[in-house]
Amino acid sequence: MRPLEDIAAITHVGDPVLLTVIAEEVKVGRDEPPAMASTVQLAFFLPERTNSPPYFENDHYVSRVDENAPQGTALTFVDPYVPRVYDDDTGKNGVFSLTLLNNNGTFEISPNVAERSASFLIRVRDNILLDYEERHSVEFQILAQELGPATNLSATVNVTVYINDVNDNPPIFSQPVYTVELPENMTMGTKVVQVHADDVDTGLGGRVRYTAILGYLNTSLNLNAETGLITVSTDNHGFDREVMPEYHLYVEARDNDGSGNRAQVPLVIKLIDVNDEVPTFEKDLYEFILAADLKSFTTAAVIHAVDKDATAPNNEVRYEIINGNYDNNFALDKITGELTVREKVNFRTKKQISQHRRRKRQNPPINEPNMFILIARAYDLGIPVLSSTATIRIYPPESRTRAVTFLVPGLNPDKSKTEETLSTITGGKVLIHEIRSLKPDEPGAQNIPSGNNLDIKDRSVVTATVLYDSASVVDISQIQERLSQHNSSFAIMSGRESLSETDTLYKAENKLLFWLLILLATIVALTILILLLCCICSCCPLYGATR
Repeated sequence: MRPLEDIAAITHVGDPVLLTVIAEEVKVGRDEPPAMASTVQLAFFLPERTNSPPYFENDHYVSRVDENAPQGTALTFVDPYVPRVYDDDTGKNGVFSLTLLNNNGTFEISPNVAERSASFLIRVRDNILLDYEERHSVEFQILAQELGPATNLSATVNVTVYINDVNDNPPIFSQPVYTVELPENMTMGTKVVQVHADDVDTGLGGRVRYTAILGYLNTSLNLNAETGLITVSTDNHGFDREVMPEYHLYVEARDNDGSGNRAQVPLVIKLIDVNDEVPTFEKDLYEFILAADLKSFTTAAVIHAVDKDATAPNNEVRYEIINGNYDNNFALDKITGELTVREKVNFRTKKQISQHRRRKRQNPPINEPNMFILIARAYDLGIPVLSSTATIRIYPPESRTRAVTFLVPGLNPDKSKTEETLSTITGGKVLIHEIRSLKPDEPGAQNIPSGNNLDIKDRSVVTATVLYDSASVVDISQIQERLSQHNSSFAIMSGRESLSETDTLYKAENKLLFWLLILLATIVALTILILLLCCICSCCPLYGATR
């Protein structure tokens, strides 16, 4: 016997079902005649069955997925959830489709069409909604609907997908940039700034640590990993307003307790200038000569000091005379540093003052009555006031001091060697004020012979003051010795480099002469050898002649 459901599955609704019934005699003994049989055919119609809707294994489903799971990630249903759907109908009534409702395109289901029963699989299609920081779960429904010609039966089941938080967000600082102003003389322990960053991830992924300060002089700062407090780590930090007005660094923070995602924020330290630079004179000693009218100087008498502080008033320099201006003969412009004569200098009064001062000192300086010695001070306008001093010597017109311009060979001659050489030549003490190259239109350039090896470009102009004492001596032998020692006036004022170049040139010439002599000797020896061979060899044309 076949089940009615099987018969209904192979027939069409409304078609008759034909059955053949056979009636056959049953023989009891062997002697009985053959059994007789007859058949009859029956036709019947099956009644229409009641169509049932599809149904799911569970009345709801729950799963979990990581946020931002990539496309194609399958949802996993663990016990007691079984991802299976059924339809007890047969034939066309047992065919159904599977679709997702209220899904917003986040997931997709397979298969899309099944018959009687099927296990379904749900995969990630678009992970834009799988963001734990936006939502902790996603809910949708699965619709199973029959596809029969005269049916609309269906079933739905709710699916809840919980989103697992993963460490996918870096820390975010509370400010896009941290800017702070600090004095350049800050000391160890000075608070710079306190940074703060948050991470929206949960658990260890949201635990932020401040891990590093990046940039120039970062070792001069200390960063608290827990609080984000930045302090100066040493007194010798190197932050200097005169070197750089502001310093740009970066502060780094990382989640996952300092080993996860990182973020950086700019840190700008603007330095406030403090008065920490002393005005410095360009020279320790300034020397000027009074003009013949005793009311001015032969050259502009200007002293100058530089303050390396970055901003005013710390770098504004003022000048004053603090000693030596007893008769108030001279005035010093406090802004420009120009020294001028107030009125005609009276050297008689100067001599009386000098004699009075010498009585109080056992060892007065040489030639003090013949010159004025002033002490000038340069000070800035910062707080506290910083200053330095320089000496000014003022010589009378009839003094043994002369301003002389020298023309010397070579470019940029050594200052100390040049002073030594010129002092030997002049018999006085030479103080060089300026060294520059000789210009073609200057008077000294016109006196250079056309055939001279040293052209205008190889000469320098030296402006100097020559100081003579009461017994100046010019030793000609010393001049000759210096000239003969180097065999060139050019070598006198050059440094060791010029001497080395000259020595190298001499060595090169001697080496060339040596090899020329070797070549000549070789040629002579070969000539003599050839002549000897010709004398003793019979095959030589000269053999008979020699006999």
